[in-house]
Amino acid sequence: MIQELYFLNSRELSENLHQEEITEDLAFKHLLVYSILFASYIAIPVIVTCSQSDSFSIWYQILNFLSFAAIQYWGMNLLYQTNKQGDGKSFFLRWAALSLPVGIQVWAIWLILGVVYGGVIGFSAMGWASELPRSTWLITSIIFALIMQFIYFKLMQQNLTSCSSGQQQAASA
Repeated sequence: MIQELYFLNSRELSENLHQEEITEDLAFKHLLVYSILFASYIAIPVIVTCSQSDSFSIWYQILNFLSFAAIQYWGMNLLYQTNKQGDGKSFFLRWAALSLPVGIQVWAIWLILGVVYGGVIGFSAMGWASELPRSTWLITSIIFALIMQFIYFKLMQQNLTSCSSGQQQAASA
């Protein structure tokens, strides 16, 4: 898989795209690698510190990166396979077009759940859970963000099913 990707040579990739020599499968692999590397919460595990008191930070960043890379891998494959199981046409066009309305829907859900999450975390931190270590709150924030990513992929899957199979087949699925 890796050998066939154009990591740096965008000029050659552009020429091959123009000549229609790039398959949708290869284009998807580019999107998948991009998504894992750059859309994975942009949390590449790097830390610069002058003290030893923050040793959890590097592990938190690694967990964060790996978690988001995994959900991106799973979710993008889910979307691509969903489209292929339908008519298999125009995955990138559909994905790009649906990104705005689904993104706004997820943002609205995030806003509502974020208030609830913030309230629960805030009251917990002041009450019964005030003695829990800082890492507890950091890990719950990863879980919350992963849940939001999961919601995004499931909403996109529903919409891609409608696009690729038609409304009647999507309703019966």
